[in-house]
Amino acid sequence: MAAEIYHTATEYVSHALTFTRGGPTQVTSVGVHYATDPDTVPAVADFTPAQLIDGVTNPTDPLAQTGVVDVVALIGPEVGADLALTAGTYTCWVLIETQAVGDLPGEQIIRKTPDTLVVL
Repeated sequence: MAAEIYHTATEYVSHALTFTRGGPTQVTSVGVHYATDPDTVPAVADFTPAQLIDGVTNPTDPLAQTGVVDVVALIGPEVGADLALTAGTYTCWVLIETQAVGDLPGEQIIRKTPDTLVVL
C-alpha cells in the first residue's frame, strides 16, 4: 500500500506489526528507516527511534487502531517530528528490538514493509 504525504506537512505514519511468536511486551524499542533504494538493507544504526503503539492491550491510546500493534513515526518539518523527508518515493523499513528471554539473547529484527511512502 502506498501512502502519500506532503513534504511541507507533519503527520503520523504507521506500520502494522504481526507477531509470529512473543508479543509487544517483549519489545524494548522500535525504529523506522525510509530509503529511496529498495534493495539496500539498512544497518541498525540507520534507524530513527519511533513509537510502539499497542492497540490490542491499550486501544484507548490516541494513536492506536483497535486490535493492531503499530510502529508509528511523526514525519515532517515541524519541531518535535521524528524525521523530515524530501520529495521522493521511499521504501519503508522497521526495526524491532526485543529483550532477552532466559538463555536466548534479545533480537534486532529488520523488516521491509509492503508499504511505500510517497512524499510530494
